[in-house]
This record gives sequence, structure tokens and C-alpha cells, in this order.
Amino acid sequence: MLTDAEKNRRETIIKIQSYLSQGYSSKAICEMMHTTYRQIRKFSIGDPDILCCSNKLKSNSLCRSELDQYKNIILEQLALKAKIKSIYELILERGHTGKRTNFYDYCKKLIEKNDVAHPTNTNILDVKLNKNKPKGHFIERNRILKYLWSNLNIPLADIDFILERYPFLKEMGDCISDFRNIYVNKSVTLLKEFVDKYVKSNNKNLKSFANGIFKDFIAVKNSVISEYSNGFIEGNNNRLKMIKRTMYGRAGLNLLRAKIIY
Repeated sequence: MLTDAEKNRRETIIKIQSYLSQGYSSKAICEMMHTTYRQIRKFSIGDPDILCCSNKLKSNSLCRSELDQYKNIILEQLALKAKIKSIYELILERGHTGKRTNFYDYCKKLIEKNDVAHPTNTNILDVKLNKNKPKGHFIERNRILKYLWSNLNIPLADIDFILERYPFLKEMGDCISDFRNIYVNKSVTLLKEFVDKYVKSNNKNLKSFANGIFKDFIAVKNSVISEYSNGFIEGNNNRLKMIKRTMYGRAGLNLLRAKIIY
């Protein structure tokens, strides 16, 4: 039984669909019915008997889908274990114009709601999938990187498993620690030992890093022993580039010069 509000909404839906079928534009319908474009889009397709009750059925998206008119055909094909792709092509022949992804989602919801025995519910061994299976324990990659760089607190059992499974991570951790010790102790000797050690590494990335230091050894050595740094210059370079990016296409050289100087 429909309430008075639902009956009025049903009449509105029927009028909107009738005007659209007669070729009236959305603008004309808005003026005639004193409604909105949003309401016209919402009620343009679908069964008025279902759409008028949509406020009660917000939790069930299947009741507000344009595919409801093909629901019986879809369920029949799913029961016959037809492929969803084949069902979609069949519905296209019947006049459906929606996207394939929406159709796939609709079919999955139908399968779950009606407990249909369909291959999408099973694996290659035809065993029904258990969706209540507990999720596996895992550690995100960014947490592992933070552990290597900042010694983030991660359970020891997890660290042992990770290092056993991926032994190159231990070498990376050692490399980070050794390189940090060079600057903490400001030792050129440690720098030479670092290059000699990792230039022979089997890890191509660490080997490439050590080779880069070897080729520019004097500059890296000066950065270790010197009290001076080019950080001030690099910081100003980044500031100037940021100003340039924010002004690009909006202002000229005069304003750029003023922003840089003042």
C-alpha cells in the first residue's frame, strides 16, 4: 500500500516519463511541472511503482537501478551459469545502454542476494568461496621503509620473518646505518670503507650509489669534513622555483623581480 506522499510522487514520475517520451526537453518539463533538473534525471528511467518507494529502499541499490526491468532475464541466465559478459551482450540487444562495470556490479549483488550458484562464487576447483575468511597479517611497505630509516617500532617476529624472506633488506639497513655514521663521526676513513664495501655489493642499487660517491669522492669528502653547506643556496633555489610556478601564466618579470627581492 502506498502512502499519500508516495502516490503523489508516483504521479509525478509518470508525468515526467510521459513528457520525456513525447520529446519535451528537461528545461520545458521544469517550467511546466515546477520541478528541478535533478528530479528529472532521477525519475527519467525506471518503474514508477519502485521509484516512488525509493526513500524506503535506500539501503538496497538494486531497487533503484535501471537494470530492474531486466532482472528476471538476468536471474534466469545466472541460474543457467551463463557468463556475465554474455548476459551483458544479451541485455544490450534488449535496449540496455548502461556501462559494463555497472552491469557486473548489479549481477554480483543479485548473486549474493539470491544465493545463486554461479561460477563467480567459486574458484577454479569449483569450491564455494568463503567471504568470512579472516584477513591475513601484513605490514605495509612504508612501515618497512620507516623501520630501515628511522628504526620504527615493529614486532620482532615480523622483522625476523621479513629479513628472512627478503635478505636484501638487511643490507639496505646496514647501508643506511653506515652512511649515517659517516656524518655523525665526520670520518673520511669511514667514507672510504663505505665505498670499498658497497662497490662490491650484489645489490645493483647500492653498488650504483657507491660508484657515484667514488666518482665524486672529493666533493662528498668535503661535505663530510666541512662545517659549511650549500643548503642555504638550495633552499633559495627551491623558493624561487616555487614562486615561478605559482606565477606561471599569470604575471610578468616585474612582479617576479619584486617578489624575489622583497
